[in-house]
Amino acid sequence: MENFKIKSEVRLEADILYSAAYRKIMTSGATITVLMRCYQKRKWEKSKRGKKPIYLNDEFILPYNEIKALCGVGNTQCWKIINRLIDVGFLDVTHQGGWYQKHDREKDYSRYVLSERWRKYETPEFVEKAKEKKLPGHFHVRENIARKLKSTSLKRSRHVHNSEVDRPKTAKCRVHESEVDRTGRKAPESLAALA
Repeated sequence: MENFKIKSEVRLEADILYSAAYRKIMTSGATITVLMRCYQKRKWEKSKRGKKPIYLNDEFILPYNEIKALCGVGNTQCWKIINRLIDVGFLDVTHQGGWYQKHDREKDYSRYVLSERWRKYETPEFVEKAKEKKLPGHFHVRENIARKLKSTSLKRSRHVHNSEVDRPKTAKCRVHESEVDRTGRKAPESLAALA
């Protein structure tokens, strides 16, 4: 936790607390903690005229290790928290991080900016955005399950199957066409009793 301490203040607009987007996430303490962290990373400058600060919407990174240290959750929960914040309009992805890294020094983290889309959440003007998938298609588990794989067991010859129930659905004939085998001779009675 010590590695992830930031001394900046967390400043929120009052409208956030009364928004539909905030009501959607307020049942999850971890999601609210991560939202506060995102606002803590926001930079601002002091305005010359008034006391109100001018907020800069610079990119920031939000690695899973940081979320784990703050909230005590696993990788799947980190992924869900970030996606929930994107879904309701608090975050936008400016750069989708890579899935492969050669060295620790060369990590390609996703970069985010704070978004104002939350103001129109649950209204017709709301613009939906989603985090893109960075992995190649053949690495996605759900797509692999949905994809029709070649079933080698259905292509085996008929003699491999033990019974008619086990036979391939594509077969148009039974394992044994009749009591008489293909040579025209009647099967021995001991075998016929077993069938």
